Amino acid sequence: MKQALFSLRFGFSRSGFTLLEVLIVVVIAVLVTMFAVPSYRKAQERNRYMAATGVLMDIGNAARMLHEQYPNLSYTASITNNALWLAGSCPEEPTASNGLVFLQCHKYLNAIPFSGGTYQGYSFRISSKGVASCPGCSASGVACMYDSDALSEYQCAYIDKSGILHNN
Repeated sequence: MKQALFSLRFGFSRSGFTLLEVLIVVVIAVLVTMFAVPSYRKAQERNRYMAATGVLMDIGNAARMLHEQYPNLSYTASITNNALWLAGSCPEEPTASNGLVFLQCHKYLNAIPFSGGTYQGYSFRISSKGVASCPGCSASGVACMYDSDALSEYQCAYIDKSGILHNN
């Protein structure tokens, strides 16, 4: 009754939301966003690290297999892109300069989808003697990876001679 009298007197009826109701909805939306975005970014960062760790495991296993077959071979290199070889030009024996090409063309190591010299923002190093060391790593192994942008809390990981993954 009171509302009907109000609408008759001033010529309008109440339809829509009040300013207070709209502000409450906006505050709730902001709070949800404040909590959701950091957890989403952390999950995204963890997925990026896990994908790079899988590549590191492949590189470490390839280095270990190569070292088992060629124990006197000595090399240390950064892996920044996929080795390219022409059909029929696959080296028969690995050397210090063609180790990555040898690994890939003899199917020890699959092609890695590099982007600008990194994979998922991580750079990789490989060594036959277990002395590959990366910035931020406290130890060295047959292969290591490090966050080249230093944006991640997951800075470094390496594989030791026995094939065990270590995180720093």
